[in-house]
Amino acid sequence: MRVAIVGGGAVGNMAAWRLARYGAEVLLLEQFALDHDRGSSYGDSRIIRRVYPDGLYTELMAGAYPLWQELMTQTGDDTLFVQSGGLYFGDANHPDIHAAQTALLQNDVPHEILTPNECARKFPAFRLANNEVAISEPSMGYARASKCVRAASALAHDSGKVKTLYDTRVTRLEPGGKLGGVRLCLDNGHTLQADALILCAGAWTNTLLKPFDVQIPLKITRQVYFHLLPKEANDPQFAPGAFPVWIDASTLFYGFPRLGDVPGVKLAQHTHGAEVHPDRVNRTITPDDVRPTLEFAAERFPRLSQTVVYEKVCLYSNTPDEDFVIDAIPNLPNAFVFSACSGHGFKFTPLMGEIAARLATEQETGYDLTRFHYPTEN
Repeated sequence: MRVAIVGGGAVGNMAAWRLARYGAEVLLLEQFALDHDRGSSYGDSRIIRRVYPDGLYTELMAGAYPLWQELMTQTGDDTLFVQSGGLYFGDANHPDIHAAQTALLQNDVPHEILTPNECARKFPAFRLANNEVAISEPSMGYARASKCVRAASALAHDSGKVKTLYDTRVTRLEPGGKLGGVRLCLDNGHTLQADALILCAGAWTNTLLKPFDVQIPLKITRQVYFHLLPKEANDPQFAPGAFPVWIDASTLFYGFPRLGDVPGVKLAQHTHGAEVHPDRVNRTITPDDVRPTLEFAAERFPRLSQTVVYEKVCLYSNTPDEDFVIDAIPNLPNAFVFSACSGHGFKFTPLMGEIAARLATEQETGYDLTRFHYPTEN
């Protein structure tokens, strides 16, 4: 069985890795290079967590954690995902704080609730207000995003079952005609044939879906993140172990310990930036881009300086409710679209890859995907 994957980011490479395990022949097509920085999969770090205000995602992560472990076991690299522990904090009466506690309890996820004083004793770099609490979840941690994409790609290719065509853009998808399956039309004029298709093209997904009378309501947004220097060089309070990954439920700022590969301490905000076209993104950082991060850092982390040592622009592909989209493509046999999107999908990518592999090889997924379906009419 030959399966084509369109999009070589995190989901695409995880799907190739999982498909190879099932014996499928895989052709992965990527319009840019491996681990490019034009989309949503590139970078130094992503938060992995089970603390979610939405219990469905807490539940789903139970299936993702073993796959993260399998990825590390097969590569021999236990730094791809480090369970450093993490904090989800905010006003004690914030509805998302209550919802996250409920989801953790319902899914038997170990955690504890810290007062501001308890948080300061355990993690002195943080400053919580008197009305706030922090949910401490030991299983939280950080994945090294680019390294994970490259690791999944290496495992897939080492199987001998996977071939990738880089710098190759798919311009159109069609039913395979008498040969069945799917025909892929490329920008170089060539066509390719596959028995099944996984479409995980991120911000470019709707261009390929348009002929099939379905459009995912995606809003592509420009997102920025920054690394700030501690006031004291190599301040141990920001080192892994002393400084957890964290999310502020009220402002949706989030961040990481000082990981070393990129200088400074990473902070970002999970709010939607300006809407953009994925091929026409302003990747120049402005003072207005960085100002909210500097103001937040001054309030929350007094030991951080206002010195930006690294900055980056990436993309979110947002659905209105921030749910993923996993569904069959109408009128295209054995073809499925995957959009692990809205800025919180990376932690699920091994699971998305496994589900994609099972769908493409006509196996039961083991998951109810109804909530992730899109309407078949505009």
